[in-house]
Amino acid sequence: MSKLSLREAAKLAGRGKTTIHAAIHDGRLTAERNESGGYEIDPAELHRVFPLKVDPDTGQLIDQRTPKDRQDSNDAERPSLSLALSRTATRTGRAGGALATAEQELAEALREIERLKTEAERETRHARELAEKEIGHLRETLEVERAAKAELAAAHAAHLADLRRELEQMRALMPPPAPSAPPAPDPTPAPSPPRRWRWPWL
Repeated sequence: MSKLSLREAAKLAGRGKTTIHAAIHDGRLTAERNESGGYEIDPAELHRVFPLKVDPDTGQLIDQRTPKDRQDSNDAERPSLSLALSRTATRTGRAGGALATAEQELAEALREIERLKTEAERETRHARELAEKEIGHLRETLEVERAAKAELAAAHAAHLADLRRELEQMRALMPPPAPSAPPAPDPTPAPSPPRRWRWPWL
């Protein structure tokens, strides 16, 4: 059989909860604490201190409390219930306060995100405008340089044409060249014929 709570032990022992609690406090009844802080009592241990009665037909333990014990037990449970409700309300209030704080922090975080987003968009727009202005200025400078180079090339071509015309005019005014004289004879003397030797005995 599973262990009994303080209320169940009082019901089966025919005693009030205060009597069971006093027995535990005095050390006459052994009990353990559960995770929620309540008592857990072994039925055999309860039967040792407060003999239990068993229904012969069903084999179950009989509630031995008198009407007065039941009323006292209910009256004793009411403060505990009120205390539990009060604690629950307190926890609920704390949870509600924590939820409200979390919602407020979330709203502030969302507002901060929107502010940062707006600021980032404004900075991006400003940077785009500056970039477009710089690009426009560079294009104007490039067009001016191209026009200056084209004008300079046209002036250079016109100057070359003027030089060519002046050269042609100067050639037209110059006298024709004199005919070339025949080539002068070569002053080198002709070679003398080879000398013939005469032998004395001839």
